[in-house]
Amino acid sequence: MMKNSKKILTRIVTLILGIILLASVSGGCAIKPDDAVETYVPWTSSDNIMIVTPEKGNNTYPTSAEPGLNTDGPQVPTGNVPSATSGPSDNTPVNTSAPSTDVPATQKPTDEPAPTVKPTDGPQGSIPDNTPKYGDSEFAQMVSIPGREEEVYCVTLDKNKEYWDCPVSKLGHIFVHNLVAFPELDLAINPKSSWHDWNNTTVEYVRLLESIYEKGYVLIDANYIFDYQYRDGRLIANLKKSVKLPKGKTGVIISCDNVCFPENEHGTGRIDKIVVYNGHIASYTYFDDGTEEYSYERDVCDITEQFCLKHPDFSFAGARLMLACSGNAGILGYRTDDSYASKGYDVEKERAQAREVIKYLKEHGFYFGCHSYAHLDLNSLTGAKLDKEFNSWNTQVKPLIGYTPFYVYPFGNWVEADTEQYKRLVSEGFHVMYGTSMNEILVNGTYQHRDVGNIYGERFIYCGKTMVAYAKNGTFDKYGDVYELYDNDGRYIKLYR
Repeated sequence: MMKNSKKILTRIVTLILGIILLASVSGGCAIKPDDAVETYVPWTSSDNIMIVTPEKGNNTYPTSAEPGLNTDGPQVPTGNVPSATSGPSDNTPVNTSAPSTDVPATQKPTDEPAPTVKPTDGPQGSIPDNTPKYGDSEFAQMVSIPGREEEVYCVTLDKNKEYWDCPVSKLGHIFVHNLVAFPELDLAINPKSSWHDWNNTTVEYVRLLESIYEKGYVLIDANYIFDYQYRDGRLIANLKKSVKLPKGKTGVIISCDNVCFPENEHGTGRIDKIVVYNGHIASYTYFDDGTEEYSYERDVCDITEQFCLKHPDFSFAGARLMLACSGNAGILGYRTDDSYASKGYDVEKERAQAREVIKYLKEHGFYFGCHSYAHLDLNSLTGAKLDKEFNSWNTQVKPLIGYTPFYVYPFGNWVEADTEQYKRLVSEGFHVMYGTSMNEILVNGTYQHRDVGNIYGERFIYCGKTMVAYAKNGTFDKYGDVYELYDNDGRYIKLYR
């Protein structure tokens, strides 16, 4: 009797505090206190249509160079990756066939002097004319939970479309790094650059999008596959059994790790930062000859955005990518960390610029994950070092990108349950932890509960090294033909049938 009275009182207090109970709008979202379910419709009109072209931000671009972060390097079984000299003879035909790109062309930098003012005619290339207006079909929105930092992802479905219940077990999750945008620069500096091992060229990323689009995949937000439940006063995640998707389509999540563009990578084949330019996501790069470039086809954000504008049906409810940020070199190419004040940066100005880009990204379907603060193997951090890691994340990065339930392990090295590190992840509010292990990635798309309400997920690694290592065993078949995806022209290791 006492337990029942306490339970009733708890529910009354919960209602008074205004915690919103959310359930799916045509299969969209749900929160459940214990076993009770109440539905809530967060919107009923078109007032929540996402705006495609908000006002552009005021971006500036420092060019000084300081050391930054390394990229992830998950372990690939040795012996399967050929050396640079183990390719076929010179008379072996090279497979150059690949789907053509619909992304606007970008001209290479010229030798003309750099402009003294910001160009006003937009990046190289043109904006597609068929810009979709979100709300014409299904659309999504993050709904705040009063009194809590978490938000719930809700989808409104199009009544004129047919949907099916796609099992979560059929969903894919592809993991990439930021791209080698200028392979000729990278190879000129280091003919056997490791970036080519763990990254993709722009050609390979466009080919991937073309391939999975043709195979009937649609981009989905990782938030879509989880329901939330209150238990002992804590919000926890539970994996859905299925999600509503357009009939005949299968969902795929794409995440990009370590989105920081550290300064030691400037001028070596990467872009410098993500910007909002003329109302669209673009890449900015400053070159050693003084020229600068704004482009729509250089990195994952701008390429994905342009592809979705060309193919609106590729994006379910406006979804784009998960951007998993690490923080001690700043985020998105901006020097937002306190440490950069001593290096001559106006950190507050950098943060203001980053916030403008973050706001735009979130309004256009991009969302964020935590890839740690210092990009260190979490297993190596205990005690004071563990405190410093999460305190730094909470003060340097979280105020910019906001709360995220996703923790993406650096180097793909997950921590075991019941460890100090795992308990800290849970206490920090991370409900879903993603790893990248080549031993388990072959069973792509699997999720398992590490304990109640905390979920471990695997991701499929798309990079040069894995394409070479697994070209012949069918691992990539669900996403495309490796020999057509692989960019022989942009890599020092060649891959032939």
